Amino acid sequence: MPEGDFHIEFQRSGGFTGGSTRAELSSQDLDSVLAEELALLIERSGFFEAVVLENRFLNMPDQFIYEITIEHKGKRRKLELSDGNMPDLFRPLINFLVGVARKQRRMT
Repeated sequence: MPEGDFHIEFQRSGGFTGGSTRAELSSQDLDSVLAEELALLIERSGFFEAVVLENRFLNMPDQFIYEITIEHKGKRRKLELSDGNMPDLFRPLINFLVGVARKQRRMT
């Protein structure tokens, strides 16, 4: 497993309904299997190194906007992405975080 704890703040907004989905999680709060999976998704996405281009589809109706802040291995980065500018390597990480956000919302 990649070394180091992490903390993530995630929000997805927009879309057809204009709703918002949020999640906040730390590696200490997850079981070891989920923490390892999430750490690998962060690493594989290249979150801290990725160059995110300007949104090519500003007029694309119903797109989602994603705000992600990750603290991991002494680094902190906040990105705002949309369906129009998200690098493909981010999709598995985003899908995982959307799933966590949905579970957290059902539990409250």
